[in-house]
Amino acid sequence: MLELIPRSGEDISWVQGLACRSMTDWVGVGRPAHLLCNRKQARSLKSSARKKGIPTTYVSKHLGREIKKEARSVDQMNDHISDRKVNSDKKKKNKKKKTKNKNVHAIKNNFRHRAYLGSQLMYDWLDQLDTKFDNMIMENIGKTGEGRDIKIVKINSNNTDLPIIFIDAGIHAREWISPAATLFLIEKLTKSLTKGRGKNDISKFQWHIIPLANPDGYEYTRTKDRMWRKNTVKNPGSSCIGVDLNRNFPEGYGIGASKNPCSEVFQGPHPLSELESVTIKNYITKTKNIKAAISIHSYGNVLIYPWGYKQTQHPRKKQLAKLATDISNAIQEKHSEKYEPGTAREVFGLWGLAGGATDDWYITQGIEYSYTFELPERDGDGDHGFLLPAKNIIKVGRQMLQGFTTMAEKL
Repeated sequence: MLELIPRSGEDISWVQGLACRSMTDWVGVGRPAHLLCNRKQARSLKSSARKKGIPTTYVSKHLGREIKKEARSVDQMNDHISDRKVNSDKKKKNKKKKTKNKNVHAIKNNFRHRAYLGSQLMYDWLDQLDTKFDNMIMENIGKTGEGRDIKIVKINSNNTDLPIIFIDAGIHAREWISPAATLFLIEKLTKSLTKGRGKNDISKFQWHIIPLANPDGYEYTRTKDRMWRKNTVKNPGSSCIGVDLNRNFPEGYGIGASKNPCSEVFQGPHPLSELESVTIKNYITKTKNIKAAISIHSYGNVLIYPWGYKQTQHPRKKQLAKLATDISNAIQEKHSEKYEPGTAREVFGLWGLAGGATDDWYITQGIEYSYTFELPERDGDGDHGFLLPAKNIIKVGRQMLQGFTTMAEKL
């Protein structure tokens, strides 16, 4: 995998026209663009980029090896958790059914947010939280093309008069840190509220969170293609599968996307053509009193807000920008991680404009505040792109917790 840093619009156009597979959602002047190439392509590209004066470095010369190493660690953790769950189930059969235990220390398992779980194990673990805490429930709200459940976690929803902060994660399959850090966020919010903390901020909201919006695509990244982005729907008339769910919403549909089913940013045959995007749409439209809606992605270290598909400023840009800046400052002060706030145009330049995204659509539904979080790709060991090691889950989760706590305080 190569990293190129375009220095002009001409450079960006050249990078976007290369045959190598793009690993970067957002390409902007001065922002690294990651490309996945075979060895022959990489040598040729590096030589051409050098002639153009475009800084180019290898992020990884052995990406396949790194993916296999990541997969081994995931499988080991998953097997361990599965064994624990089987043993736990056997013990439960020998005991009488008990009511919910409100003791916040009751969860005793070996998952400590240091591994990337499969979709079913995510749901199993969330079921454990649901069993232990009265202030959290998990519900099915839809199905995927392959028949998997799309679930939502509701925290502090006993008081239905409270406004809602809605969060979706894992729309793009390869962005593993998104659902993983969201699991950390769910646990911390649930436990904090159970302990009576957050009385002046997080307790004043209901939290409705979709931890994994694209389980089919996510499982595809675990079994067939680690860098897969889309869902796995069959596209009529094409041998290429999948639709980019974050290019499938109506607002700005078709801008910065593709009509080619083989493209990683294939927009689908029409807006809301996919079961996953329809599930989100149905939930948003039937749920009243949503104050803010946020989509969690990786990577880029940015916090962007509407509009993302045009240069025209949103009528409430001042308020959106103020809250984004407050969140960014709070995370940087507490965790020394910089999230750049702005619109796509401001953060990425003209080449970052793209439509069909959740944040632009959410704000058209009467939701006052809408953002996209792009989580980090780097740690002290270097730039990992979508392969951010699992040891970073807690660190990134804490950044998210700080961001959402600040959001609640300011709102």
